[in-house]
Amino acid sequence: MLPTNNVLVEWRASEIERVHGMGQDQIAQDVRWLLFELRRGRAALTKLLALAEELGDEAPAQQFRFIANEALGLYPIAATNQKPRQ
Repeated sequence: MLPTNNVLVEWRASEIERVHGMGQDQIAQDVRWLLFELRRGRAALTKLLALAEELGDEAPAQQFRFIANEALGLYPIAATNQKPRQ
């Protein structure tokens, strides 16, 4: 079984951090900052997805789930002929 998208993103982020974020120069500092922001954003989206699950099947909760999942890629998105509601 292949690792989940979440695991793959974290593995890649950790590798980038190891290769480019270990120094004290400006590039290493920028890499560490960017990876911190990536992880913080993904953690917030994961919390939003969990909260949307608790809210049930109401339209706003479905939209929250779709948007968070679209960014995180935790669940496959089925192809449909319908346009997402704005």
